[in-house]
Amino acid sequence: MKKVLTLLLALGCALLATACGEGSGPTDLDQPKPAPVPVVKENGITYILSDDGTYYIVTHADASLSSAAIAETLYGLPVTDIFDFAFEDCTSLTAITIPDSVTSIGNYAFAYCYSLASVTIPDSVTHIGDEAFYDTAYYNEESHWEKGVLYIGNHLIEAKETISGVYTIKAGTKTIADEAFYNCTSLASVTVPDSVTSIGESAFCNCSSLASVTVPDSVTSIGSWAFFNTAYSNEESNWENAGLYNGNHLIGANVSGAYTIKAGTKTIAGGAFFFCDGAITSITIPDSVTSIGGRAFSGCTILASVTIPDSVTSIGKGAFAYCSSLTSVAIPDSVTYIGYAAFPGCDSLASITVNPANAVYHSDGHCLIETASKTLIAGSNTGVIPSDGSVTSIGMAAFYGCNSLASITIPDSVTSIGMMAFYDCSSLASVTIGDSVTSIGMAAFYDCSSLSSITIPDSVTSIGDEAFYSCDSLTAITIPDSVTSIGDGAFEYCTSLATVYYTGTAAEWETIGIGSGNGDLLYAEIVFNHKGN
Repeated sequence: MKKVLTLLLALGCALLATACGEGSGPTDLDQPKPAPVPVVKENGITYILSDDGTYYIVTHADASLSSAAIAETLYGLPVTDIFDFAFEDCTSLTAITIPDSVTSIGNYAFAYCYSLASVTIPDSVTHIGDEAFYDTAYYNEESHWEKGVLYIGNHLIEAKETISGVYTIKAGTKTIADEAFYNCTSLASVTVPDSVTSIGESAFCNCSSLASVTVPDSVTSIGSWAFFNTAYSNEESNWENAGLYNGNHLIGANVSGAYTIKAGTKTIAGGAFFFCDGAITSITIPDSVTSIGGRAFSGCTILASVTIPDSVTSIGKGAFAYCSSLTSVAIPDSVTYIGYAAFPGCDSLASITVNPANAVYHSDGHCLIETASKTLIAGSNTGVIPSDGSVTSIGMAAFYGCNSLASITIPDSVTSIGMMAFYDCSSLASVTIGDSVTSIGMAAFYDCSSLSSITIPDSVTSIGDEAFYSCDSLTAITIPDSVTSIGDGAFEYCTSLATVYYTGTAAEWETIGIGSGNGDLLYAEIVFNHKGN
């Protein structure tokens, strides 16, 4: 899925870069700051604006770059994330400067940058993805490895599979990257210093001899399956009432019925309850817990009730994915981060209430959008978006897979519909788009197979790649003369599309940049100078 989203983002960035042009931050502090733009290309690096408009993400870079400095801010907003594969195959890149604003480096972000010999990861980084620096000059230089372990600054990147016996991670280390010790089958014991705050996904997975490990209280997040298939996790004596704990951290569970996590637990590791499919019905989380890891309850299909205490500040990506019996969730004021697709496949979910007015979401959770009150009713026959002006954007995958959603009204306050916002909403038959929307994101209405007609307001200037892909019930669409670009495959497999109502002239229609794979659009009857509703 990461690779698919990466490719989608890359295609979207190329389209938007064409539509919006290159940009950079304001230089004259005495003048009003210009509004942030969706895509910025600066010094060979492409950035996209987050769905909530609060930060920028590095998505990809020109392959010809020889050195690069990632911007710390753009338009007054921080650059916080380097996306998966962003610099992959930049084979001429010799040095990279990463600013203190960056908190996350994605999978294979700098992989196969064969010439990359100089890199410093700031302490601000709290997550480093799998093989982020694989096959770089820095990675391949033997002198950079300390007894079989590669560090970059205060971050442990990877250990060689040959590492064995007892290993002590060096003092001052802050993060342990995804899959850092993956498959180190001879590793028997590891000491984690109390400087570590983050242990990545599958960090010690398949370390079959690892029998002794202590996770310090300093750790605030543990990735999915971090200790899966280790001697520690396989030893029955380490389990307490079907729960695997390490210090104040819940690593895994194999429980049924109603389960209460023991008092004093600080983190619920990613994937902790992943194997409780069809077994656990309710969960009680003590108010000592501060973070719920990615995919922590994924696939708990009969989990009907969960109460999240005020102590929790972070809910990881896919935390409640495919909890098909979960009917409601109340997220407390304390939560400041909800990961991407936190609630996909929750077919029984009738309401999600998110209270904190100032919460920062790096990616919208399933059926969650940015609102002042952070309240949305979704998953029933009607999606209700507040019309009080608090909603300004519908984020990436906000309603992804809400199969019961039959109609949606997008208020005038909304200016953008994010990528995959209504992806696979197969029952969605009625959509009203407000007059302030300027862009419809990539795959926004992908496979909305019940959608028969739609009117695009004259505020819209761009329709993203595959925006209405496989909307095979779509018979008519109104496109305003404000539209300047229609992305690749935007109307591909819209096999019932018979009529396009265009508000402009035939000459104006010819000026629209229409991408490939839009035969169903071009072969429909086009009614020019349309004045109707």
